[in-house]
Amino acid sequence: MSVSGQEGIDRLLQAEQEATEIVAKARKEKAARIKAARDEAQAEIAKFRQQMEQEFQQAQFGVLSGGDKSIRLATETEAQLNEIKTRSATNRMPVLQQILSWIETVDVTPPKKA
Repeated sequence: MSVSGQEGIDRLLQAEQEATEIVAKARKEKAARIKAARDEAQAEIAKFRQQMEQEFQQAQFGVLSGGDKSIRLATETEAQLNEIKTRSATNRMPVLQQILSWIETVDVTPPKKA
């Protein structure tokens, strides 16, 4: 083989080596981009999961506290009804006597014409 033939082969081997390095570098960069995208997606998923968990906790707290409110409201309503029943029982006779006195004292004289 001649020197120029050997030189051509060396150039081809060197080009192949450079191409292999370029492909390896591209693969590493691609792997780094995929890893970065995966990490970003994981961070986004974690953020979304945390947000949904907070909303769930707030909704659950709202339901529980709403239940407490309804229990408190029912208790207050029952207390008010009992108070009304007690008052009506104690004031029943005086009210009946007042109504009877109004009925008994009706003025039946006709009005005078002016």
